[in-house]
Amino acid sequence: MNTIKTIDLWTEQNDNYIACFNGAFVDGFEDENIPFDSYKVVKNCNCIITSNQDDLNIRNKHHAIVFYKSNIPVRLMVLNGKTDIDKCIAIALSQFLNDEQLENIYSLLNIKRLDVDLKQEPIKNDADSKNEIDVLSCDRPILLENMLEGSYTQSDSDYGKSNNDNNYVFDQDISIQYKLKTDKECFNIEHHGAFLNKNKTRIIPLQDNSILDIAIIRKKLKNNHK
Repeated sequence: MNTIKTIDLWTEQNDNYIACFNGAFVDGFEDENIPFDSYKVVKNCNCIITSNQDDLNIRNKHHAIVFYKSNIPVRLMVLNGKTDIDKCIAIALSQFLNDEQLENIYSLLNIKRLDVDLKQEPIKNDADSKNEIDVLSCDRPILLENMLEGSYTQSDSDYGKSNNDNNYVFDQDISIQYKLKTDKECFNIEHHGAFLNKNKTRIIPLQDNSILDIAIIRKKLKNNHK
């Protein structure tokens, strides 16, 4: 079982968080791109999330969706145990892209869904669910630019922009780790350094092993947010 150390990672903040589902299921389809060709719903698993910052409230996640391109994982959503996954996926597929319902686009592209139930007992941490921070894990520069403007997606969308505090400060000492084993994958996504907004409602941690250049990112942030 190969260990995956960097990926397009989505974290559900609140139970049944439709904006997160909508963004993950539509992002990347612009300009006739096909970002993935299948996805797997993994129920009753344990994504263990740890940080060196005690005041960062991020719950462990107990469901996941892995998106594949040519059988290679390219996107990962980690979800709360109380989320109604099937209902949220149905809502996400009902949205429109270029005047076409996303469900129809998936059908035309033959994007298949797989299902796995690992039947694991949930492992919980001490995070406060009522004050969970919105985590926007980042693995590439173009996505970071949009995240700093409030968006969840690399594509042009409004998903995530309901949070109006886009005044970020870079903290190089923050580290966050995600660990998840599915039936076929082992994810170990580590982050060192993060942008934290001033009201501490959203954090953009930067993935290790990704194509991000932290020195360049810090310089851009300084110029854009003087």
